[in-house]
Amino acid sequence: MLTTQERPAVPNREALRALYDATAEEINATRGNDLNTAFYNKTKDAVFNAGHAALSDFHTDTRRMHIVSAPVGGGKTSFSYALIAAATRYAEQNPDAAYGCAFVTDQIERADEVYRELEALLPGKVAIWTTDHDVNCTKPTKVENPAARFDRDALQHYPVVVVTHQSYLGPKGYKTRNVRRDGWFLRYPRALTIVDEQPAEVDTFEVSLAEAESVREILRETHPETKEHLDNLLRFMHECSYAPANRLIRPGLDVSRETVSAPLAWFTTPEADLLAKRDIFGIARLFAYAKALAQGVGFVVSESKLVRFVGFSSKLTVNLSAGTVLLDATADVDGVSHIVPWRMAVEVPQARYDNLEIVHVPQHTTRRLNEYLKTAANRRAYVEWMEQTILEQMAPEERGLVVCKKILFDNESIPSWPDGDERFKNPESYTKRYEWDVGGRKLCAIHWGTGIGSNHWQDADVVFLFDEFFIPRRISAAKVQGYRGQRVDQGDLASMSAITSKSPGVDAIANGHRLRWTKQLALRGRARCYDEQGMCGKQRLVVACDFQSFMANVGTLFPGAKVRTTTTGASGSTKWAERVIALLNGSAAAKVTTGELGKRDHQSIY
Repeated sequence: MLTTQERPAVPNREALRALYDATAEEINATRGNDLNTAFYNKTKDAVFNAGHAALSDFHTDTRRMHIVSAPVGGGKTSFSYALIAAATRYAEQNPDAAYGCAFVTDQIERADEVYRELEALLPGKVAIWTTDHDVNCTKPTKVENPAARFDRDALQHYPVVVVTHQSYLGPKGYKTRNVRRDGWFLRYPRALTIVDEQPAEVDTFEVSLAEAESVREILRETHPETKEHLDNLLRFMHECSYAPANRLIRPGLDVSRETVSAPLAWFTTPEADLLAKRDIFGIARLFAYAKALAQGVGFVVSESKLVRFVGFSSKLTVNLSAGTVLLDATADVDGVSHIVPWRMAVEVPQARYDNLEIVHVPQHTTRRLNEYLKTAANRRAYVEWMEQTILEQMAPEERGLVVCKKILFDNESIPSWPDGDERFKNPESYTKRYEWDVGGRKLCAIHWGTGIGSNHWQDADVVFLFDEFFIPRRISAAKVQGYRGQRVDQGDLASMSAITSKSPGVDAIANGHRLRWTKQLALRGRARCYDEQGMCGKQRLVVACDFQSFMANVGTLFPGAKVRTTTTGASGSTKWAERVIALLNGSAAAKVTTGELGKRDHQSIY
């Protein structure tokens, strides 16, 4: 552990800013868009302020994360390149200055793009490592022609490295986080870490009793020495399976922590970790849950019909290194900042979405889609409704992006091609190249859980959001505990009598997850391009979700946007509350009486 006196010095603010501005001009000269407008200059200031604060944190070993939540497409990433180059060049001129930068992103393809950009600015000083960029990789899975290949052990010799979230937070992440300077024998932590998009810092996992029994039966034959340990685990799970509905079972509260942790201590050993890597369906999740129980971070949720066995683990970036900056356009709405003290927001420009036309269409069904879409007949009906919506809300020759549930991709229901069509074998044709044609309308399609940070569809005229992206409340509760570093008998989870109980932290994470994904994917098209005043490009956004919930948040997500509603759904009618909201939204009057509402509603129907 370095003392403050031993840690490298904070760069002189004015000198670093001069290098930063010069590098930004260098980048701007290679771009088709002008990064010198008043709007982009505000993002430029925000990235620099966050970066210099992070370098100061590195000097004092202060563990916090500076958040740059400038709008989607607002120039955050481009200016982070300028910051990394400036910090590297400054350190070359000042041997006592903070040294070493890491750019951490969510996708292998994205890492390849970042490496190419940084290598152009700092030739020979940037390294990259992903599974596709490993020197021994012969069959890359995401990037057909990687920009470069490196040995993971060589990263420590480069002042700048580009890696994925998974690599940085993984067990070998220290190979990324540390750097040698000028051939020094000792390795030191990198001074600046730029994290692109929210990383998965809290892993959650759950298993069923049936899966646990299946794993035990297999191991009984192949590894009989595990019988006692698995019997201890299954005995606990069996007892919990008879719990009354709507109950929480938390070691340390509802059952004695010692009576759970002691019998399951073996699952925390290296021997168990090694066995969990065997190719046995469900073994990794089961062993992870058992380990979580032993460590006080596993619990049981008894719902109306099922008993869920849930666990979590966390590896927070701020605990791994000082000097971190998060670039995430939706960090202001994702809920995490509401539950932790270590996020520090910097001032960012605010975009306007007056050019974003939002059309709300009623949902095809109000049933939960994870249940409704299990049958082939329902999937066909749902896709037919999607296509009809596309035909009604999109003009021929326009380009559009469709976002829907993953189950439709898994069953080859999207795109709506014939079963077994050869085109399904080339996913890029319909995920990136607009080769799904619906009546002359050119479409790409992705599912919820993918697409954040991608620029593939910035020429899309229309974006369709079919439903929203929810996570179960039990998972939200686990994430709250993981972000706060708490056991299940502490904090919000300890205060809940049932998983349905009110909890500010759990509510913040559940709602924040949904809002984050809605905003991120809504702005994948032309709306992600801004003029000098921060006005978005012209785009149509078609949403099919709960109307009241959407309208309660639309002003926060898309300030300035106008919402147009269609009047009827699959049932041929809309709720009175929804009609009132729609009428108020379409009125320019400051005050509308109930009599006028009735008259306008009558006129809208006839």
